[in-house]
Amino acid sequence: MGLLDKFKSKFVSAEGKANPPEASFATRSDAVYAPISGVLVSLQEVKDEVLPVGLLGDGYGIVPTTDTGIIYSPVSGRVGAVTTTNHSIVIATDEGMEVLVHVGIGTVNMKGKGFNSLVKMGDAVRAGQPLLTFDNASIKLAGYDDVVTCTISNPDAFSKVEHVGDSGTLLGGRPLVKIGDPLLVVKK
Repeated sequence: MGLLDKFKSKFVSAEGKANPPEASFATRSDAVYAPISGVLVSLQEVKDEVLPVGLLGDGYGIVPTTDTGIIYSPVSGRVGAVTTTNHSIVIATDEGMEVLVHVGIGTVNMKGKGFNSLVKMGDAVRAGQPLLTFDNASIKLAGYDDVVTCTISNPDAFSKVEHVGDSGTLLGGRPLVKIGDPLLVVKK
């Protein structure tokens, strides 16, 4: 195998599909990081019946600013669940956090069209590892909201969940976060 083949194998699977490269950023075991770059919004601003009232946990929404459609792991841990439609993933950490990453509102109705999981239940993942890809244009064409939510689904297991998502860069008066920016910190 030549140098070009070694390089290509890092970015293309045996089936010829593109493998997104990992994102690299400093991590802490008590923190949750942005799984995608975009505009940060509170869960109360997400146009959904379940998220604003906290039924799926505590966290943020991120409105993607690009159409790349790659979700990176916001924590290191083990994949606890992947929906059959590949639009959401739960990761359990060694510290006891259960982190839910969900792409879009109503996207379950797309029945998996435009979504591709890169991991399966039981896989060990590292913060910054690509988890799934999605076609942002398909979501919008189907008439759904493309907001990505990242929540700790078991916030009651901790004494406090601190919202630290912020940045010095604003877009329309809202913080603009990039992959790997800290969003949440838990206290036991």
